[in-house]
Amino acid sequence: MTIFFYREFGILKEVFTPVGDLLKTLPRRSKTPGAIIALHVRRAFEDSLLTICGDLPKSVLAATRAKSFKNGVLTVECTGLAPVELQMRSGGLLREINRVLGRKIVFRLRFRVN
Repeated sequence: MTIFFYREFGILKEVFTPVGDLLKTLPRRSKTPGAIIALHVRRAFEDSLLTICGDLPKSVLAATRAKSFKNGVLTVECTGLAPVELQMRSGGLLREINRVLGRKIVFRLRFRVN
């Protein structure tokens, strides 16, 4: 993401803050649009998947996608027997996703075969 700066009195200032940084600074009961949080959760899932399940074949990782996030439940679509393997690793995935997000936002993972 590109961050633009402007000069004011010889000092560089940020024009905007990245969305990822905003999510970490939001109050617990903010009225943040669900779409912004869902986007950040999807990104955190992709990072966490590579960290926790990096030993799985590349084809399985490439076919595994976060599909939707609603009411604390992240729905993940994958192929073949991957849902069974990911279900066994779901505890580690949940911890890593919430660690990346900076607070507990995802409460449950749901796996579906696409």
